[in-house]
Amino acid sequence: MDVEQVKSVSVWPYVGFYSLMMVGLTAVFIGIAMIFPSLPDSFGHASGFAITFGSTSFASYKFVKRNLRLFNRDEYWKITLFSSLASCLLSLVFLGLAVAGGAMPGSDTIPALGWVFTLLFAGLVVFGINAWGYSSRMGKNFLKAELARQARINAETFQ
Repeated sequence: MDVEQVKSVSVWPYVGFYSLMMVGLTAVFIGIAMIFPSLPDSFGHASGFAITFGSTSFASYKFVKRNLRLFNRDEYWKITLFSSLASCLLSLVFLGLAVAGGAMPGSDTIPALGWVFTLLFAGLVVFGINAWGYSSRMGKNFLKAELARQARINAETFQ
């Protein structure tokens, strides 16, 4: 049966997994940055990619594990869009907390248009990472591993 012919499932639980993993990974990276304050500034930029990709991978893995299939086209675009929006909203909350807490000195000198362009660019990058992470190319690895695990369990059951 083709992936496009199966009944669609709600993507909201997986957007929730994505959001929870994003908050958890952000806390982990903040903890690492506090433990090792001598880390270079590039660590913060790389951690943003790792947080987004890790959250996407986790949500994709949960979908494949529960449904034993890849996303159909409709689910793919919904989860990519909703995850990107969730990421942007969480990032805005974290950014607001960082600015309010004084963790970003000089942030008051950035003009509003600068913030808008920065947020738009960051949103496009997050959307691209999510589109790549939820793609069938990435999901096939999870699906292959899950089907192999299921086959092992079934083989052990009937021996």
